[in-house]
Amino acid sequence: MSWTLLNPATTKAELQPSFAEQDFGYCQALSEALLKAPQSRDFPDLIALGFWLRQANLKPLLAPYQHSQHFIRQPLGLVFHSAPANVDSLFVYSGILSLLCGNKNVIRLSSRSGGSTAVLIEKIRALAELFPAQNARFQLVQCSYDSAELKALVSTVDGRVLWGSDQAIQAQRQLLMPAHARELSFGHKFSLCLLDADAVLAADNEQLQQLVQLFYRDQLTFAQQGCSSAKAVLWLGETAQVQQAQQRFWPALTELIEHKQPLNSSEQYQALATAQQLVMSSPQQLLLTQQQSISRLAVNTLTPEFIQQHQGCGLFLELALTELTQLNPMLSHAHQTLTVWGVDPKQLKAWLTSVHTGLDRVMPVGQALSFSPDWDGMNLIEQFSRKVVCTF
Repeated sequence: MSWTLLNPATTKAELQPSFAEQDFGYCQALSEALLKAPQSRDFPDLIALGFWLRQANLKPLLAPYQHSQHFIRQPLGLVFHSAPANVDSLFVYSGILSLLCGNKNVIRLSSRSGGSTAVLIEKIRALAELFPAQNARFQLVQCSYDSAELKALVSTVDGRVLWGSDQAIQAQRQLLMPAHARELSFGHKFSLCLLDADAVLAADNEQLQQLVQLFYRDQLTFAQQGCSSAKAVLWLGETAQVQQAQQRFWPALTELIEHKQPLNSSEQYQALATAQQLVMSSPQQLLLTQQQSISRLAVNTLTPEFIQQHQGCGLFLELALTELTQLNPMLSHAHQTLTVWGVDPKQLKAWLTSVHTGLDRVMPVGQALSFSPDWDGMNLIEQFSRKVVCTF
């Protein structure tokens, strides 16, 4: 694939002060373009992105990162972003935060990106004439990893952001950066959802419906392809309560799924095939349950094999816990987000102090896909900028 620039610049890209008004104006214009576009109705990620891009959201979000009497915040420089294929709009979040930090950005889009990427490209191109300076600092390209142009670009960057599988990230690291350049890598992740069995049993019908709708939003908006979408459901409680809670929760969810039909036949087949493969290859005795378009696999522990082989698409591992500390030895650096429902916050925080490996985000069910400057244990604003320390 040759080097293809998707939104050509009409002016030279120049670094800007962090959090410039004109950059917020660009974000607001892109927000309005996405929210007004009829095509966005077919892509929930574009609606979510449109709301996130509003000045009313971004300005309060970034207010804590303004200059202080102790330092001046400056842009990092030229930042290269390699976007993932699994969540089309994800590149905009990191790219926009970097833009707001004053940087020049070049974003490589996957050739396997879906329909929402095409809508994004269209709207970004449409804003190029009105915002030429921002367009020049937010360049979208498509190219192969072995492109001579990409190699030349990476050799000059001040930072790069790599999204994708562990193998894809390792391959991209073959392109050498300057010694001073920073790298942020977001590789393969595995997320979890923790439900308190007693709380599920105590919920009235309205509360149960709200829970399954929030769970659906987290897990099935992108067919479990998002790194923060849970692939395993953890049930906290005694065995009898867990079984009763499962018998209440899953039928309510499958009824919602039957109505919304989020998974196509290919995805359903992928989930079932993965589940059968795990059953055959695991030393554990696994119990597979098929309900409508989702597959459930009861497990005794979480293993690295599950992390590597799980393809999403409506497959949920299920693990029962009587104590939260039972989870500790199963966690690794690959475990990213834990969404929680019904667990006492004090109990949860007390347990989290004992979790030294794994888990970068702990959120209420329904907020797994929400994006903030804190991602995978790093703060993107701090990474996309330099602090000039002033001690006089």
